[in-house]
Amino acid sequence: MTSTHRRGAVRIFFARIWSHLTRSTARWAYLIAALCLLVYATVPLDWPAADPIRQVALILTSVAIGGALLPELPTNLWSIDAARVRALVPDHQRAHLAQALIEAESDDPRWNQLVWTHALRPALAASREPWQYVWDMDYTAAVHLSRSFRVGERERILDAVSVQQKSLRVLSRPGVSRVWVTMARNAEALRDEFTAAGCLGRELVEIGDDVTGTDWQDAVLELCRVSMSIDGEAIELQPEAVPERPGVVRWYTPADYRIPESRVRLRLAYEFVSEPGVREFGVFFSSYYTAGTTDVTLRLHDEHAPSTVETEYFVAHALDVETRPTVVTTSSTVVTQVSVSTGKDSLLWPGSGVIFRWEPRS
Repeated sequence: MTSTHRRGAVRIFFARIWSHLTRSTARWAYLIAALCLLVYATVPLDWPAADPIRQVALILTSVAIGGALLPELPTNLWSIDAARVRALVPDHQRAHLAQALIEAESDDPRWNQLVWTHALRPALAASREPWQYVWDMDYTAAVHLSRSFRVGERERILDAVSVQQKSLRVLSRPGVSRVWVTMARNAEALRDEFTAAGCLGRELVEIGDDVTGTDWQDAVLELCRVSMSIDGEAIELQPEAVPERPGVVRWYTPADYRIPESRVRLRLAYEFVSEPGVREFGVFFSSYYTAGTTDVTLRLHDEHAPSTVETEYFVAHALDVETRPTVVTTSSTVVTQVSVSTGKDSLLWPGSGVIFRWEPRS
């Protein structure tokens, strides 16, 4: 343990002692003890009942001081608040208390352990690492089918995709000095970016199996665009294609940009292309919780042959939650829009997402 950690532990120890000695019960006990000592000191010694009164005063003083110094009685448990629990109870003992409360609600020991290990503990731990959850995610993708693009020396028919992503989130985390947005060539490279600590967003850009290596990176740098704003301030991103990582292109924040430590309103906008034969678009929240309102929308623009869109959502939430995701579809001769919304007070677990699939109308 370093000296800094030791000093921090000593400060926490004495802070808990001070919180214990100055809680409301202790303050009342000090008042009672002071009154009893006052009685003990002021009772005339020549009174017939002076000795019994003084003895009772001493006994009450001892009881009051004991109430101030000793732990709280169980009868105060139901009125204790979060601040007092945090100040008085060490972290590991709070964990034992939480497990005991779970066990009081259920008679299945194995289930209780799983609820604590896989549900409550990781969700509560995210509050100490707030980059693990995102508030009010609004994700809108517009897909324009069958557009012509030049890739290298060849003209290709590709789908043009634009994405608007808005959320309220914490960007800073230990060991991360820059954050970025990624365009990935294949599913494997995309999965790797989900585990990268500084990656705020990532999209799959499939151009063709015959486009390989640096040619794919050159095409992405030419055809794709990424923009970012934080609390309304536009951040000039710097694209980077590393030959040693031929499966990705990243758009980084500037090297001298200081990542805000507080929660910020983040807006990301992407423009990229995709092979028309894919006929699906996936939105995945695989590396964080999404809380509050989560809205995912697809706008499919097909001027030649309007398509039908099927929606598959897999939002992980508690079974007893009354609010279910709603799916609203509207369409015209050239645009089909499908929106999936969870409502304003939802909590989705990592691994949630939506897949849109479309087929030309017959």
